[in-house]
Amino acid sequence: MNNQNYYQTIFDKAGDAIFIHDVDSAKIMDANQAAEQLTGFTRSQLLTMGVEDISAHSQGFNFPHAMSRIRQTARSGVIKFEWILQSTTGKQIPAEVCLKIIYIDQQAKVLALVRDISEIKQYQYALQSKDEYFKCLLESSADGIAILDTQAKLLYASPSLEKITGYRNRLALKKNILHLIHPEDRAQVRQFLYRELFHPQEQTQHLNYRFLHHSGQWRNHEASCKNLLLDPNIQGFLINYRDITERIEAENMVRTREKQLGHMSRCKTMGELSTALAHELNQPLAALTNYITGSILRIQNGLANNTETLDALNAALEQVQRVSNIIRSMRQFLKKGEANFKILQLNQLIHLIAPLIELKAEQGKTKIYYELSPTPIYIYADETLFSQVVINLVFNAVDALQHHTENGEVYIRTWQHQDLARMSIADNGPGLNGQNPEQLFESFYSSKIDSMGIGLTLSRSIIENHQGYLWVCEGTPGAIFNISLKAQGRE
Repeated sequence: MNNQNYYQTIFDKAGDAIFIHDVDSAKIMDANQAAEQLTGFTRSQLLTMGVEDISAHSQGFNFPHAMSRIRQTARSGVIKFEWILQSTTGKQIPAEVCLKIIYIDQQAKVLALVRDISEIKQYQYALQSKDEYFKCLLESSADGIAILDTQAKLLYASPSLEKITGYRNRLALKKNILHLIHPEDRAQVRQFLYRELFHPQEQTQHLNYRFLHHSGQWRNHEASCKNLLLDPNIQGFLINYRDITERIEAENMVRTREKQLGHMSRCKTMGELSTALAHELNQPLAALTNYITGSILRIQNGLANNTETLDALNAALEQVQRVSNIIRSMRQFLKKGEANFKILQLNQLIHLIAPLIELKAEQGKTKIYYELSPTPIYIYADETLFSQVVINLVFNAVDALQHHTENGEVYIRTWQHQDLARMSIADNGPGLNGQNPEQLFESFYSSKIDSMGIGLTLSRSIIENHQGYLWVCEGTPGAIFNISLKAQGRE
């Protein structure tokens, strides 16, 4: 094969389209098979055409533009640029073009190597669309997104930074955010980042802290963190954060109102028991008076002996303890103040409020049966609030029985099932009578005419604040209210 045939074969079989143009007119002097496939024109058709005939005029790829590129090639020797071709069907084809001046028979020609980059452009467009999509998400998101380095310096912040913190993005970059964390929370945040640095967790970790707003106000933030130091696109801690100040204030307000409602409910309960309390206190006080008076008279008349006097004093002491138990139960039940969670023995707590339960039962002519766990069960609870729930459930049962049966019975049971402390208050009354169980826990719903309808709602709220559950189901007969809390180890 001679050299001419050799180069002709390379020209024809090349994978990229090759055009040879006249320097002065941009007319096509020759084209290979790949050029035919790319444009859809035959070689004979192409040889009658100029560069403007295979270009997308609507996109500005016209003859003046082509000649400008050829002149640039004449000056520089080789240039590379992007162009849009137009095929015989009108299809527009993005292409990468490399122009070079060559000499054929000592005459300057333009060699154009043309590569179809349609797939590359589609991929770039898809990436650009995705970038714009995520950029739109970031700009419209109410939550903040930030990237921190290992020194807690801000590498990136989404546009919501200024809305959440008051700081402008460009002024905050490269700043150490630990200086803006509340001093009492700073060590916690530092330790959190340190743990993520050396012991990264698979799951996203969450943290609450106070952040200094640009206005000078301390705001409550909630953040999640993911260690992406090894991700080449991130190379830092990815932080998602939000301002939860209003939410915390609302939660505090709800808790305050719940405490106020709880205290009102307890006072109302004591008011309902006032007659029974007076009777229950008068009995031991009268007995106490009799024991002491009798002992004094015997001593004054010289009729007393040590044994009789000691028996009378012991009997008087029992009555004092009875009064003391009632008063202690009342004081505990009416206690007002901040919640005080601690490890409590469930059965002991029930024994403490038993005097009040017995008073209500006597008033309602109901029998109370205690079926308590033979082994201690420990719960993490506020004594006053948990007692209020139990008393409220028992009192509701007694009230329900008063109107439906003369032989009312209430069963208070405690037991432990695996890691759960369980308690139930069951009665032999009419049960739910087809009522929706969940409706009983709705605010202001009550089957009692003189009730405010907050007892069961408040009780469920208290138990949920104890990380537990309160629900009701049908008994055989009656209704059963169930409480489930996580059991604790002994204090």
